[in-house]
Amino acid sequence: MSISITNSLTLRIYYNNYADYVKKSNRNDASIGTLSMADASALRNAIKKLQDYDFESGSTKQNQEKLQAFTDTLNNALTSASEYGNNSTTVKNAASTIRKLNTEYASELKKIGITTNKDGTVSLYDSAADTYSSERFTKFFDKESKYLTEVYNAAKKITRRVDVRI
Repeated sequence: MSISITNSLTLRIYYNNYADYVKKSNRNDASIGTLSMADASALRNAIKKLQDYDFESGSTKQNQEKLQAFTDTLNNALTSASEYGNNSTTVKNAASTIRKLNTEYASELKKIGITTNKDGTVSLYDSAADTYSSERFTKFFDKESKYLTEVYNAAKKITRRVDVRI
């Protein structure tokens, strides 16, 4: 599976201290451990930031960027954790958990313009922010969301088990 990186401000914010790994050229030079740590940390940041984001005050373009950065980060975390999984069953299981959650919550994700692919990754509709109401995004990214809590916990397991030297 190839990784699609959109170099947006939102994505760089999600990656925070690992912002260098938003660029494909830097990702190619990084160890799988470093990428796994960067991607899982970014996924955790994305979830927290989206739970605090006011979709109703954001423009359609801003909302679309936030959603695209979330799906990119989620897919990056899945890809790097799966590759790292040969070194840690905990990381491999955490990636598997996220894939299962994406499948289990496919109908809820679809209601905000995110489709679940056969391999457990996700794709965002190009016009999701135009098509769906901002209230749907606010409701989906609620702090009480079981899906987001479980994805966050799986990403946390990855960050706790990854050795960046690998």
